[in-house]
Amino acid sequence: MLASFKDAGFCALFAAVGLTVNLTWCTLAGHTPGFTNALASLDVPVNPRAFFLMGILVMSVVFTVLPRKAREVDASLWPAVALLACMGTACFAIASSQSAFSPAVLSIGGLLLFGIGYFWLTARFVLLLARTQTYSCTIACLAFSLIVEPMLVAFVEHSLHAELQVSIVVLMPILSAALFQCARHAALKQRSSEKGSGRTVFGIPSRPRTPSAAEGRSDTSSALILIAAASLLLATVRSLSFVGLWGEGHMDADGEPSMTSNPLLWLGYAAGLAVFSYAALGRTANWSLRLRFQPSFVTIIITLSVSMILAGDPHADPALLDTLMRLNDSFSHLMFWAVVSILLDISATPSYRVIGIGASLYSAGSIAWVLFLGNADAVENLIVIVVIYVLAMASMHYSWNKREGENEPSPSATNVMDALEKRCAEVSEAYKLSPRESEILVLLAQGRTRTYIQEELVLAENTVKSHVAHIYTKLGVRDRQDMIDIVLDVAENKAELKGQKDEEPQRR
Repeated sequence: MLASFKDAGFCALFAAVGLTVNLTWCTLAGHTPGFTNALASLDVPVNPRAFFLMGILVMSVVFTVLPRKAREVDASLWPAVALLACMGTACFAIASSQSAFSPAVLSIGGLLLFGIGYFWLTARFVLLLARTQTYSCTIACLAFSLIVEPMLVAFVEHSLHAELQVSIVVLMPILSAALFQCARHAALKQRSSEKGSGRTVFGIPSRPRTPSAAEGRSDTSSALILIAAASLLLATVRSLSFVGLWGEGHMDADGEPSMTSNPLLWLGYAAGLAVFSYAALGRTANWSLRLRFQPSFVTIIITLSVSMILAGDPHADPALLDTLMRLNDSFSHLMFWAVVSILLDISATPSYRVIGIGASLYSAGSIAWVLFLGNADAVENLIVIVVIYVLAMASMHYSWNKREGENEPSPSATNVMDALEKRCAEVSEAYKLSPRESEILVLLAQGRTRTYIQEELVLAENTVKSHVAHIYTKLGVRDRQDMIDIVLDVAENKAELKGQKDEEPQRR
């Protein structure tokens, strides 16, 4: 896993730091002393976090319903989204100290913008990592952010006065957006010299799908079941931690953060998260979807059970209990994004829709906990988690048996698409097509119209026409049918194509 992180270079570094900034931004706004007055001034019958979650829900529904539109406007809207997130955080912070507007209205509006910006910025990092880096690298970046965030929060809380805390938190969305641009440019430099898959993300050639992912594309139903289970699991576990309700303190009697007040506990937390990332998520990467996340589920159930036992002991160390609850929360967080990353790899569903589905289920489940189930005790939460696990495993088992029971199933459409993408990649390499031309070649071979290509790749009409003309010229064909003939014949004529490639320098 560390090797994958090292291979990704600056892209992984910038993405990991950016994710850390996002987590710190969210935690400080919900719990830091600098926002105490803002939280106290919001005189509403529900916890302030519910409005933040509503912002996430709104944006995730947009991603789910309009994935192509979200992709199209992303390149032009990201600066505005970062500024709106800053504005929302600032409105929430100053709501209680101004008289021009109702403090409650200003706080709620600010929290909605805060949630929209937080989700958008976080989703971009995960999408960039999942589509341009390996699965192990994505998990390593997420684990890094979850390990560093508690110490960064503790530093800001206890080294800076309240006004400076608020100023830093308000500027964090801009810092996050800047780090994403750095990660994007690093990924573009890295991927420009490597063989792509014909797909792009943020204008960067995507990495080829892993062999196990290509084989598992027919098992998308299991992945959808898993993403639903992981979303509800994260929402349930977070309802038990201090993250679940904003305004709740996470300080011990001395005023120090419970876990970070003891370096040994933080080291134990970091080691536990690293082991979980490697053993429960990394080492199971080649397992079938039915089995891959069972170790993660079982680990979360065990750690939550231990936390319940400690919570019932009046002599238990509060710092140790806080550490276990943070571990539970981080395990669930990692598992959720791991499932999303896998679904991005194996599914033909638009990437923005995949992320939108997961975030919609998570935010809706979290809102339900905040509004209706906030008084549930740990035992009830554990029962909910066990039920989620049993239902998820039973659903995947039924789906698997149903598919296995079919007699001589015909090749799935997703497998055909994989074969077509592979053949297009071979043609692109043989005829030296550019990354953009390679991507358009795949869409043309799939029978897509030029209008569809314009919308999918966010290109002007004349640009698409120019790329198509260049493709036809390089392939030496006059129309799409001749082009498709070359793509379909590439397997049989691979040796001939290689010969053409070798002879080209001589002809020059």
